[in-house]
Amino acid sequence: MVKIIITLLLCTILYSCSAPYYKLLGGKKVLKNKYKNIKYFDPNIYKSIDINYFYIVESGYLVDNKYKKKRDIDVAKYVLQFYENGRVRFLYYMNADPEITGRRGIIYKKNNKIKIDTDFANQGGTISKGSYSVKIEGDYIFLLDDNFLVPGSEYICFVYKKSDEKVPEDWKKYPSDW
Repeated sequence: MVKIIITLLLCTILYSCSAPYYKLLGGKKVLKNKYKNIKYFDPNIYKSIDINYFYIVESGYLVDNKYKKKRDIDVAKYVLQFYENGRVRFLYYMNADPEITGRRGIIYKKNNKIKIDTDFANQGGTISKGSYSVKIEGDYIFLLDDNFLVPGSEYICFVYKKSDEKVPEDWKKYPSDW
């Protein structure tokens, strides 16, 4: 009887750890809940980021928590799209409609640090929220996957570069309300 109760308790805890989601038209899972940190969005962040252009991942590598490079890693070719209202979309397949494709997120400033919150999926398909610390240098955006709850000696850093390709005007008609 005790084993059954413990098993049910563990299943309940594990089930409640995953965030509620729904599926986009393209089948991608996205979070149902709005991002709470959007209240910290500061439009001044966009003085360093040109939201009229895409940013394309250029490389990825492992770093320490000071962004010092340790070694290269292979990364998927994601594209970042920024919206005026602080929303961000990570695109693997280019499509204008956020209801079809793209990982969703927000950019904000908290405690004088720029962050991006987004949804992550594990290999089992469970969706959860995660954060990146953001560093901007000219046309480059560095995203440090900051899982500082379980400090490690290495963190993943993604380097995005401003593209020559502008965000098409017809892409801007779609709402970004996540």
